[in-house]
Amino acid sequence: MANDDMIPALPEPRPERPDDTPRITDGRHMRSAESRRRILKAMLDLVQEGNPDPAAEAVAARAHVGLRTVFRLFRDMEGICAEMLKPERQAFVECFLARFTTPRGPARVRELFGRLARLYERGMPLRRAGVIRRYSSPSLAAAIKELDDTIAAFLQVQLPDDQARLDMLNLLLSYEAWMRLRDSQNLNYERTIATLTAAIDRYLA
Repeated sequence: MANDDMIPALPEPRPERPDDTPRITDGRHMRSAESRRRILKAMLDLVQEGNPDPAAEAVAARAHVGLRTVFRLFRDMEGICAEMLKPERQAFVECFLARFTTPRGPARVRELFGRLARLYERGMPLRRAGVIRRYSSPSLAAAIKELDDTIAAFLQVQLPDDQARLDMLNLLLSYEAWMRLRDSQNLNYERTIATLTAAIDRYLA
């Protein structure tokens, strides 16, 4: 009988290599997600710095990605704009959905104005861009109309009376009124609050 020591050892069976495809795919998805995040942040940063309509080249340079990457991840600049608006639109929705602490009527209109004022002040750069691009950007036009329509519907529930009164309150609660006082008339935050509050109170009396 042959000595077992004389039998050459068979090579250990190599474990099957796991399929690397999911890992590679996950890595690509992560890189794409990170590039999208950087592009959106770059667009928002440029707007907030005073450039209401950044060019694709400026966005790509700020995000440290190639121009081809921008248009691989987003169909066009409108796609970036639409994505950038999502958090802002959600914040406006929450203004109306969050529980109110005041009873229905004039007091609740005043409470809504307080919420909108804080949001307007925080989002002024983005809203400036919206005013400039609203006629060329369907996403911005839709966002502005959505806010205007929501304020109108809210007022109709709180004060179901003459339409002229509701129209004036809708104007006073709008971002356009806020921007006129803050930008065109150079009022500071406190004076803008005081001016609009006084005007709103007149129509709520």
